[in-house]
Amino acid sequence: MRLFLSLLAMTAFLSSSTVEKNPAEKILLVQIDDIGIISVNRDTVSSDILARYIQERLFKSYLGTGKMHSRIKLEKMNENVPDMVTEVIVNEIKQGQKKALTEVSLQKYRRTYDGLEKKQQEKLKKLFPVLFQENFV
Repeated sequence: MRLFLSLLAMTAFLSSSTVEKNPAEKILLVQIDDIGIISVNRDTVSSDILARYIQERLFKSYLGTGKMHSRIKLEKMNENVPDMVTEVIVNEIKQGQKKALTEVSLQKYRRTYDGLEKKQQEKLKKLFPVLFQENFV
């Protein structure tokens, strides 16, 4: 019996030590097809509300878990997507990031990001790198 309990304890220890310490990266996937249809994960979103959608997804994730997505990935469904469409989508994503940053700053510090001390700004950059991501490929 003692041997069984020792083996059981050893198995539990080994299995817990091999579990991945970092959770899977949570990616907000924005896809564009050649006719300009935008999909974010499984939702179809029009370009005129994409910034608001990005803001809400990031901020709701923060409110629910205290964390946000790891990053945003922009993916063209094929090579026929015009550069002008891609540029509009990137600008909308950046506006959504900025709006989410403002909301998080107000929630945590009751001030906008620009009104925060450098130390507080650095803390937000460390906690929520997705809000400062510039490359979406």
